[in-house]
Amino acid sequence: MSMFHRQGPRTQVLVSFLRRRARTTPARRKVLDRAERPRLFSRSAVVFTDTADFTTRTARDGILHFLMLFERLVEGTGPALARSGGTLVKVEGDSLLLRFADVASACRGVVALEAHLRSLNRGKPANERLHFSYGVGFGEILDIEGDLFGLEVNLASKLGEDLARPGEVLLTPAAVAALDAKAARRLAPYKIVRFGRQPIPVQRFRLPRATR
Repeated sequence: MSMFHRQGPRTQVLVSFLRRRARTTPARRKVLDRAERPRLFSRSAVVFTDTADFTTRTARDGILHFLMLFERLVEGTGPALARSGGTLVKVEGDSLLLRFADVASACRGVVALEAHLRSLNRGKPANERLHFSYGVGFGEILDIEGDLFGLEVNLASKLGEDLARPGEVLLTPAAVAALDAKAARRLAPYKIVRFGRQPIPVQRFRLPRATR
């Protein structure tokens, strides 16, 4: 049995490496990591979404009602993300993990997803509307079938789940640095947050007014 549920080619490469690493002396493992890193990691942008008031609404309406709404949303994310080259990597509880080639594409994907949400919400009662918050990261990502790993994935998750408000898009410093000049004009300072002992200046991407 493995911790990885989907055993595609990329996952098999990782599992093989981890077993080889386990057989290597601790003093040699960092050398082995550096040698294998180009084969295991690639630069990508990631988006982690979080659903507003998940716990409150499931307590009020029940988990089946929420799953009905979330399934309806997920069914329509493919076309919404395709226009920006995004991929839905996995659904995790009330969150989505998305992958993009670059940060500008990730921001366009968020705009498209917000438009999709707005379309689904239109004309629905309050307990059938969904609202997302977003965290965006960029960097060296370990990309396997059905999952992503890396510091920027962790940071995007923290921003999307713990800090961003509904309809708010927060970017890590690495994502900000990788954004093109045109998209960077939509940035606004957010605040400096601490992850452990490290202060991280976070910025907010202003969504077009029509998608809010």
